[in-house]
Amino acid sequence: MASSVAAQLLNAIKGRKFTSIGRMCAAGVDFQAWTPTGHWVANDGPTVAKIVEVWYSPGIANQILQSNEAAIGRNSFLLELEVTWKAPPDDQPRVLHQAYIGTVKGDKIVHMRVYCAGLHTEFPEVDLEKQRRAKGLSAAKPLNSARAVAVKAS
Repeated sequence: MASSVAAQLLNAIKGRKFTSIGRMCAAGVDFQAWTPTGHWVANDGPTVAKIVEVWYSPGIANQILQSNEAAIGRNSFLLELEVTWKAPPDDQPRVLHQAYIGTVKGDKIVHMRVYCAGLHTEFPEVDLEKQRRAKGLSAAKPLNSARAVAVKAS
């Protein structure tokens, strides 16, 4: 069962069907992801779908370079993939290596962690704030914001 969820997740990413990723998640899903752009957290399927869509935006036509799916026990899965796509305006190639680790209850994902390649990942210049605003997402607030540091220093 868990390996079939990994296969569905892979197909949704490959086909850029981000809303179907949200439908795969249970209500109250515990979703966290760590990427070069920050820590992402969601507790519902539609937000998970928006987050994953932001990672693959802008651009079209994902191509999976490699993928590995594995069931971990009866109710957990591992999906590791390397995907590429071209980003406008000049069709620059992007490559992303991600590992999805999840727990399934029934046929829904109840717990998922996503790990992405580290800071050595090179992306073309993209206005992430603009992308987040367009997708209705806000950036995660850093723990030591400038205001918090100033308050501590006083």
